[in-house]
Amino acid sequence: MRLLSISLAIVFGLAGLANAQEKKASTIKILLPERTYKEPVVTVEGVQTKSTGSTRSFTTPALEVGKTFTYKIEALIDPNNYTKITRSREVTFKAGEEISVDLRVEDKKNDKIVVRWVPTPDDIVDKMAEMAKIGKDDVVFDPGCGDAVMLIRPVKMLNAKKGIGIDYDPKMVEKAKEKAKSEGVADKIVITQGDVTVEKDMAGLKESSVVLVYMGDDLGARMSPLIQSMCKPGTRVVSHRFSLGDWKPDKTITVKGSDGDEYTLHYWVVKEQKK
Repeated sequence: MRLLSISLAIVFGLAGLANAQEKKASTIKILLPERTYKEPVVTVEGVQTKSTGSTRSFTTPALEVGKTFTYKIEALIDPNNYTKITRSREVTFKAGEEISVDLRVEDKKNDKIVVRWVPTPDDIVDKMAEMAKIGKDDVVFDPGCGDAVMLIRPVKMLNAKKGIGIDYDPKMVEKAKEKAKSEGVADKIVITQGDVTVEKDMAGLKESSVVLVYMGDDLGARMSPLIQSMCKPGTRVVSHRFSLGDWKPDKTITVKGSDGDEYTLHYWVVKEQKK
């Protein structure tokens, strides 16, 4: 009996050891945009990766073989000095598998984009207004209006009929309202909180005859279809520096600012939509 007990102990001990060894780590390969202003910050299940570059590798802890696991991968991407994109994916895999996650591709539904406000110099705003040929009958719309300088100057200096602006940041909305009031044009300018990618927030486009834009390329690409579909044919659009997706400008010029720097301005005219 003693010999049998020892034999059984050995058998169960070996089985337990085998079960304990049935754990394997998985490797997650993460692909990131190659050209960014800063190194993307990547987290896997809330843990920040230490590697750098456009391809990252993350090794999970040893996981139980036969089970399925879901991990969340998130990257904070700075494509330029103005824009921050938070991009995330969930991946499902089994222990021991090697998987690849592509964070290079835009996800219009889930990407969260924040643009840092940088004011356009007054003289460049005036150049944009000149390019758009703003007059007394024009309604000017500024998506992401910041302190509303692109609305205040056309209204104050060119007697534009009205200015409409939206901004994602409620603090900037209040700042814009205060500035319009201090400049004596609050009665002709409407500022609300809104998202430039949401159609109902961009309702002011339907009323506008001119759109002045200073927005990063990423948000510009998302906003472009709304401008083209919601604006009346003939609406003039001028962008400081940034493009509007694949919508080719009718004209692009370079102007010299009073600070000595050169500024690129793009100009479009909204066309009749094909039915």
